[in-house]
Amino acid sequence: MSEVQGTLRTGAAIRKVRLRGKGQFTIPSEIRDNLGIEEDTILEVFPVGDSFIATPKKLTVKELASAVRKDMKSSHVDLTELLAELREGDHEYEED
Repeated sequence: MSEVQGTLRTGAAIRKVRLRGKGQFTIPSEIRDNLGIEEDTILEVFPVGDSFIATPKKLTVKELASAVRKDMKSSHVDLTELLAELREGDHEYEED
């Protein structure tokens, strides 16, 4: 269930969601898409008065490394080969 309850000054729609067992609710897809929130994204949640804010957690080095490994695996990039190519030093770089 996700129905529009109004809009904010920014034009963003206010949504109503249902709280399920164990305190779970679904963030509407348009909000997830706009914020880049995907499955297993960690959110920081904290109270503000009688409300709360949930924000995507900043990446730590460990999480960033995990994301790079996952992307390399899906792109079939071998770390050993990549490092060897970088060490050869025969690369062209673009200047800003």
